[in-house]
Amino acid sequence: MAEIVGQRPGAADEESGGAELIGPERLIYFSDAVIAIAITLLALELPVPEEGVHGNSGVLHFLREHLAEYVAFLISFTVVAVHWLAHQRLFRYARGLVGGVIQGNLLWLLMIVLMPFTTKLLTSEADAFQVQFILYAADQALAGLFLLLTFRGLRRAGLLRATASSEVIDSTLTWMTAMVVTFCLSIPVALVTHWASLSWLALPVVRAALRLVARRGADVRA
Repeated sequence: MAEIVGQRPGAADEESGGAELIGPERLIYFSDAVIAIAITLLALELPVPEEGVHGNSGVLHFLREHLAEYVAFLISFTVVAVHWLAHQRLFRYARGLVGGVIQGNLLWLLMIVLMPFTTKLLTSEADAFQVQFILYAADQALAGLFLLLTFRGLRRAGLLRATASSEVIDSTLTWMTAMVVTFCLSIPVALVTHWASLSWLALPVVRAALRLVARRGADVRA
C-alpha cells in the first residue's frame, strides 16, 4: 500500500481504523497561493497606455488595438478560476496524501504557472500562429489532465472521506474532462484556420455529450 505522508502524532482518523492521518491542508493552501500568483502575473501582463498615448481618443484607440490581449486574459483567468474551484471541490474530501498525489498536484501547478507565459505568447506579434496556439491549448489541456490524474490517484489510494458527494465529484470531473477534450480538439483545428479559438465555445456541448455518455453507461451497468 502507498505510504501516507503528512502524518501527525495523535491525530487518529476514524475512517482509517485508527491510523494517524492529517488532512491535506498544506497542499491546498500551497495550491491556493500558487494560483493567486498565477492570476496576478496574468494581470501584470496586461498592456497599459504608454507615454505616447494622449487624450481619451488615444486611450480608446490603444485599448482597441490590444483587445486580443484583454480577451486572452479573460479566457485564461476563467480557466484558472475553474481549476481553483475544481481543486477545492475535489480536495475537500481528501483525508490524507500519498506521494503520487503530491507529484501530480505539482505537475498541475506547473501548468498553471505557465499560463501567464503561454497567454502572452498567444497574443504576441510573432508570426507563428500554429505554434503559439498549440502551446497555449496544450498547456490548458495538460493542466486539466494532471488535475484529473491527481484526483484519480487520491481515489485509488482510498483517501476520500466517507462523506464525499459522488454527485459533486462526478460533476466536477465531467467539467474538467470536457475542458481537456475541448482544448485538445482545438489543436488540429488551429492547423487549418486562425479562428481555432472559436472551437472553445463548444465546451458546454462537449460537457453535455460526456454527461450523456456517462448516463448511458450507468444505465447499461444497471
